[in-house]
Amino acid sequence: MYVGQDEALPSLRFQEFVSGEMKDFDSNLKHPLIMIFFGVDIDTKRERAIEVLAGIQEAREFYRQRNVDLATVFVQPEELAHIDEVIAPADIDFPVYVDRQNLAFERLGVYVMPSILIVNGDGIIHKGLGYSHNLDEILPAEIMVMLHEKSREAVNADLHPEIVERSTAQRQARLDYNYALNLVERHRIDLALEKLEMALDKDPDFVPALVEEGCLLVKKEKFQEAEVFLERSLTLAPDFPRALSCKVELEKGESRGGKAAKDSGATDPASWGFFANDDEEEDAALSE
Repeated sequence: MYVGQDEALPSLRFQEFVSGEMKDFDSNLKHPLIMIFFGVDIDTKRERAIEVLAGIQEAREFYRQRNVDLATVFVQPEELAHIDEVIAPADIDFPVYVDRQNLAFERLGVYVMPSILIVNGDGIIHKGLGYSHNLDEILPAEIMVMLHEKSREAVNADLHPEIVERSTAQRQARLDYNYALNLVERHRIDLALEKLEMALDKDPDFVPALVEEGCLLVKKEKFQEAEVFLERSLTLAPDFPRALSCKVELEKGESRGGKAAKDSGATDPASWGFFANDDEEEDAALSE
């Protein structure tokens, strides 16, 4: 996101989905606030949005007891006809808003969906979260840290008893990688490669970035360069699924005399088997 921890929430205006009334959000809050941003243009976004919203609804009483307000924001007004594909199965009872002016992107920098923004009662951003397999544990834990009910050390010990906290450079590398994924979705391959290079400058052993750079180079028929990245990634994570798949495409391209296969739509991140915030898949691949 463009905004960061300890910054004031910028002014936002969204349209309430049911009533059509406009609602302003800014740093003048009455209570802490959780904002959940979602989209529906691919199956993965829909499925994850349903999972996240339903999980928050299930923990509704936890947030009520702490006077934490909830608001979910639909960031793709051009897809408004499909909003009920998420809202109905999630069965939430907190407000739904539509981002008619694309402010989530322009002022917050929401690229990957679903995304969550946690704001304290003083209108200061506590943390931004992306999708994770254990978000139903992470989100309440972050609220307890924000409200000083639990220390950061205690939460980390509960959630990740055996994982060393990532360095600042590693976290920045993952932001670059996230941005690269967004660029690939928009078919901005050269810019995506630049972002992947930035990620690898910060964290040379970040396997997903190594893999994605190799895969994109295969599509550009730069097979010798692609092989360097794919071999490096497979040395670090021998069973990483996307690396193995792209290695096959590399070998096919070389056998055809340097011609890559026609794009079959594999630049859609929904088909990759890895998303930047799916730590369980990355960790599993690296540990095997």
